[in-house]
Amino acid sequence: MTQAQALFRAGQQFEKTWEVDAAALSLNYGGDMDVLATPVIVYWIESYATECIRRAGDGSCRSVGQAVSVKHVAPAHPGSAVRLTLTVQAMFGNALRFDARAVAARDGSLIATGTHDRALIGT
Repeated sequence: MTQAQALFRAGQQFEKTWEVDAAALSLNYGGDMDVLATPVIVYWIESYATECIRRAGDGSCRSVGQAVSVKHVAPAHPGSAVRLTLTVQAMFGNALRFDARAVAARDGSLIATGTHDRALIGT
């Protein structure tokens, strides 16, 4: 079993930018407004954390989500870009916790914060 400390270090950061397209809007998720949906933010956090783990393990390490917590504090409108930063907060055995921060790529204004825990599965 892979130990998180073998692949990551506390404070390590990863960044990725997404565009708020039509599929990411809250109207598709039962919401009332034409803005970025909270479930999409959760998806971005989980999928990007998975990608970071896969890359760190040279494709041989997989992971499963254990917990996610998100506070969505401001809207992002269609066509805007959102920059997600994941920071390795803690490692415990074969698991790790990422801090997540999503900001408007244009001006850096905060859109969402949260944490995400994943357990490493693999060699």
